[in-house]
Amino acid sequence: MDAPSIEFIASMPGIEICRASSSTHVFPRHFHDDLYSVGLMHRGACCCLGPGRDDATVRQGQACLINPGQVHAGGPARDGVFSYTMFYLSLDLVRSLAEDVSRNPQAAPEFTELVSDRPEVCEPLRQLAESLGGEDDLRTESALVRTIGNVLRAHGGVSKDEDGHDRTFVRRAREMLAADLDRKVTLRDMASTLGVSQYHFLRSFKRQTGVPPHVFRTQRRVELARNLVRRGTPLSEVAQLAGFADQPHFTNTFKLYTGVTPGHYAARTAHAPTTSL
Repeated sequence: MDAPSIEFIASMPGIEICRASSSTHVFPRHFHDDLYSVGLMHRGACCCLGPGRDDATVRQGQACLINPGQVHAGGPARDGVFSYTMFYLSLDLVRSLAEDVSRNPQAAPEFTELVSDRPEVCEPLRQLAESLGGEDDLRTESALVRTIGNVLRAHGGVSKDEDGHDRTFVRRAREMLAADLDRKVTLRDMASTLGVSQYHFLRSFKRQTGVPPHVFRTQRRVELARNLVRRGTPLSEVAQLAGFADQPHFTNTFKLYTGVTPGHYAARTAHAPTTSL
């Protein structure tokens, strides 16, 4: 069994993340007056309202959804240990995301269920938990907006944005994501520039291109890196010019998309004609 641990992770403004592994800690009845609590159970089970309430027990693979001010407890059930990731979201952040999803002014939404096992809620939560601590801020930001948007649609009474597919703004988004690959971009800034909501941007972009924005930008970075390597640019410079976080990130990502390391690719193709981006 892994050693018990509970750690808090610094993240974006308005969100605090707690990751617990093999924990046996029992939380007393308490509430968070200005925070939504959204959690995913990785292992074991948790009694959210105390022992004896099967309808309030969160089991492995399920999510818990707790409103601001809602009194709850927390303790392991079954084998006496549990592992989970909990996202604490500020009232302002959730209200803003609710408006982003619906594209209409919203009062603070209220979760209608304490426990969820819906795939469109739990699977994105799992992916979001796995993306924490990675090098790609755009990926994490996109995962957060998509995941909380799904939670609000499924259990928060927030209606789905039904706008049509705007090919013009997606074409502009592709151009923005392909430019200035050595700098960071944020989902919020792009959506603001394009005049659409973050949630609508994510849904429409993936629907029309087949990939989320962060994957599209990563692939453009790889294509730029390939061209630079073919020109004979030193690999240390390629990583920086193409916007990779560091040399290992460059090497791992390049191999993922090409099947070979940058060094191997350079040995085979240096100074060959470049392809157009």
